[in-house]
Amino acid sequence: MFDLAGDDAISFGLGEPDFQPPKIAIDTFHQAMLDGHNKYTTTAGLPALREKIARSWDDYQNGMSEANVCITMSGTNALLNLFLTLVNPGENVLLPEPYFPLYGPDVTICGGEDRYYPCKFENEFIPKVEDLEKLVDENTVAILYNFPSNPTGGTLNHTQRDELLDFAIKNDLWIISDEVYDRIVFEGSHVSFMGVDYNKVLIVNSFSKTFAMTGWRIGYIISSNLEAMSQITKMQYYITACSNDAMQYAVLAAMEEASDYPEIIAKEFKERCDLIVDRLNQMPGVECHKPKGAIYVFPKVHVDGMSSEEIALELLKDGVLCSPGSAFGPSGEGHLRFAYTISKDDISLGMDKVEATLKRLNGL
Repeated sequence: MFDLAGDDAISFGLGEPDFQPPKIAIDTFHQAMLDGHNKYTTTAGLPALREKIARSWDDYQNGMSEANVCITMSGTNALLNLFLTLVNPGENVLLPEPYFPLYGPDVTICGGEDRYYPCKFENEFIPKVEDLEKLVDENTVAILYNFPSNPTGGTLNHTQRDELLDFAIKNDLWIISDEVYDRIVFEGSHVSFMGVDYNKVLIVNSFSKTFAMTGWRIGYIISSNLEAMSQITKMQYYITACSNDAMQYAVLAAMEEASDYPEIIAKEFKERCDLIVDRLNQMPGVECHKPKGAIYVFPKVHVDGMSSEEIALELLKDGVLCSPGSAFGPSGEGHLRFAYTISKDDISLGMDKVEATLKRLNGL
């Protein structure tokens, strides 16, 4: 889809905030390099940054320290670390569908089996425990949750979180909780798996979305389980040795001096979300939930006789780039994903084009 798009296409395709990192982070990155911070660091990362990250979770769980944190080269690196640490050949992991496309291949790399549980439109993309129960067996080692979700924008409340927690406890599963959109939440506060009464919880996070640092490739793993963190840090050594030296000083500066930056961009994303959802729900053949977090909408889009990929290609011909739902698993068929990572003016213009295309395809 990206290769086919023209330079003038309005892009709802890439999940990348259209912001720059806080200026203090860029300035500190530059100065850190000038100061000679261009070498290997400790495998788990800069102690001061790890301590700052641990403190940032105090509202969820007190008493954690730098030992509970491992800095990684992105949330993607963090996920592979975790799967390689937890999954043996012949074991399986329960993964959400629609899904972030890297989850399943990561499990396959480890010799494991990916098993997908449904996150259905009619339940606002929150899984049901009865669907999970059908998939778990004696070889199931972990379950991955992703809230707020890519690609759906689905977001948990406390009751739903507790039901999913109880399922994992009952089946003695590791919980891998991908919470990279934790500070892009539009209603209330983020509902995390951090701080629950269970010692097999591993949190994946990243600065890519919340501090607009996608190209910097920096994230982390945090857990109250120190034995798990010890093993995960070993795996980090064998994959990348350590994260970027100067960059870690830059991220620390952002956390200390631009701590409100995620809330600033979340406010803008909420306005964009409201705009795009309202527009989509006025179009023929479209049903769209209003997400409570992340940077995506995942509407149902129906045109008789056409797949999501065919609809997306028609939209592309008319100058709009979006992602077909089938790219996120079979249950994504019938949906399109729009990332509202462009200006409100461009969203409005793009939605005008989407509406015109859908009217044409529906013979209206």
